[in-house]
Amino acid sequence: MKKNLWLLILCLWAGIPLMAQNFTHEFGKYTGEEFQMSQYDKDPSAEAVVIYDIGTSYFQQTTEGYTLMFERKTKIKIFNKAGQKYAQFRIPYYMKERDNERIVELEGNTYNFENGSVRTSTLNEKNTFTEKESENWMVKKFAMPDVKDGSIVEIRYKISSPYFFNFRSWDFQGKIPEIYSEYVTKMIPFYEYTYILQGINKLDSYKNYQEVGNTQEFRTITYNNMIYEFVMKDVPAFKDESFITSLNDYIIKLDFQLSAVHSPWGGDQKIMTTWPNLIDDLLKEESFGKYLKSAQKKAKEITDTMKLAKNANLENVMHLDKFLKSYFSWNGHQSKFTIQGIKDLFKTKVGNSAEINLFYIAMLSSLGIESYPVIISTRDHGKINRNYPFQHFFNYVVAEAKIDDKFILLDATEPMNKFNEIPTYCLNDKGLVIKKEDEKYELIDIRASVGSTITYNIELQPESKSDSTLINLHAISTGYDAANFRKRYHANPRELKEELLLKNQSLRDSIKVVNLNDLDKPFEAEAKYASPNERVDDKILISPFCDLIMTENPLKQTFRNYPVDMVYRKEKKYVSILHVPDGYKVATLPSNLNTNNDDVRIQYITEVVDNKTIRVTGTTEYKKSIYGASSYIDLKGYFNKIIDKFNEKIVLVKQ
Repeated sequence: MKKNLWLLILCLWAGIPLMAQNFTHEFGKYTGEEFQMSQYDKDPSAEAVVIYDIGTSYFQQTTEGYTLMFERKTKIKIFNKAGQKYAQFRIPYYMKERDNERIVELEGNTYNFENGSVRTSTLNEKNTFTEKESENWMVKKFAMPDVKDGSIVEIRYKISSPYFFNFRSWDFQGKIPEIYSEYVTKMIPFYEYTYILQGINKLDSYKNYQEVGNTQEFRTITYNNMIYEFVMKDVPAFKDESFITSLNDYIIKLDFQLSAVHSPWGGDQKIMTTWPNLIDDLLKEESFGKYLKSAQKKAKEITDTMKLAKNANLENVMHLDKFLKSYFSWNGHQSKFTIQGIKDLFKTKVGNSAEINLFYIAMLSSLGIESYPVIISTRDHGKINRNYPFQHFFNYVVAEAKIDDKFILLDATEPMNKFNEIPTYCLNDKGLVIKKEDEKYELIDIRASVGSTITYNIELQPESKSDSTLINLHAISTGYDAANFRKRYHANPRELKEELLLKNQSLRDSIKVVNLNDLDKPFEAEAKYASPNERVDDKILISPFCDLIMTENPLKQTFRNYPVDMVYRKEKKYVSILHVPDGYKVATLPSNLNTNNDDVRIQYITEVVDNKTIRVTGTTEYKKSIYGASSYIDLKGYFNKIIDKFNEKIVLVKQ
């Protein structure tokens, strides 16, 4: 009663009726209803909700010209413990050499209603930290203080930028619902931008008008800002993140690109370009085309010392691939541009993706092999928009080489990937081939050239006396799955071993790994376990595939309007041999299942080898790397079928 009374007082103090959805958008203020809200009515399952998210971009005049400013303020209501992660923030900003963007203001508050009053906890900037995310991007990270169920958190910050090309995009949609999202841009006559609206055809509100009462002057030119207001209300959360490239590909958002510069002294510079012009610009770029040319001499020196066969392009390229992967180490930075020159690359033997892969192309060319750079956008960077030749869509470069009249894609950054297996983070829709062809250009598919398989051979020996089952597990993997196992084992052997362990198991022997560094052979892992028996009265229940099968469907929505991206074709096979213990017989065996169509193959077969041996074989094969949205419901059904059938138990009963 006391709590409700204080909430009533709080609402009256704020001048807000209890039943109206009336939230304040003023930083540092709060309302009673914001504290009363225990869930978001339009999405009761939401862990948190964005009450408002408001951004403004504008140009600030300086003695030397202009600075691009970006301001943002946002307020979030936390509903439960799971929602507390949304009180953690990251602010990215661009850096290049000494001329960096700067976060010039940052403040935040956490509000908690306790014992009849509101307690405010203020963000201390000493509790923030900054880390380098990539070669040109820094990110400031922090968690708001004193966050708990029912908290309200708000932050605001301001970024100063000398880079007019880096006009901030705006996300109207995220992982939690947003009640109100607004982006305001204030444009001056000297810089012209094109914007792309993604994920929706119409905004809830759009206005454009000339700002009055704030006339400005620059170099004898008088002008007023042009104001553009973009608003969305009650934006649902983007919930289904299974099997997609990047959240940024499908959320409702605005993206901006500098298209022209109008000089106050007269004359225009068109920035909005064409694909051929973009290619031409890259070939003239010091850190791309000129780097590639400068690499030719060094590449020829190296290939001349190699023992390469005549007219054996495939074998020779495979030899180059092994050389580059063993000689250079990738520093983890994804880039389409180089930072250091060839001399420094060979001095440090460490480079970013562009430095290594552009040198790869130079070496291919030195052997007379037709080859080109292909710029791409990695999966987490998002897909390119084929209608807009924007250079910032791309953040990586791979090599394309013509081998035996067929073009293949190559990358030398990942030593655990086999030849012709470019990293999975590169498998993302389209790439632009960088070659001078006047008005022609080529966008090519960036897809996996091979599929992957994992085979689990399982031997089960239930022991009635010890009330446990001995399990021998032998896992064999090929393709991308093998590369992933190898990379994770090299990075953290313990983590991979824990993944291969089964639930409630007791390791009987050390896990053995086979062909760890021999990429031409499958990666294998062997382990022996003891697992407690599952009993019901005088029965033993056996899961023939142990805990290797998913128990929850990753596709959770009722429908989906974007593709299901598996990255590459996948096949898993489970072969389980069950030895029936003395004094027991088989009471129940799961029935067989066979589904085979253009999309998937699902097989489940049980065989009685003899009175004491049962063989169970299961196969799941996804025949495509990408499925259209129309296949979503079918795929969801296939997952359910696998979960239900492959987790069925064999029942043993005492004789």
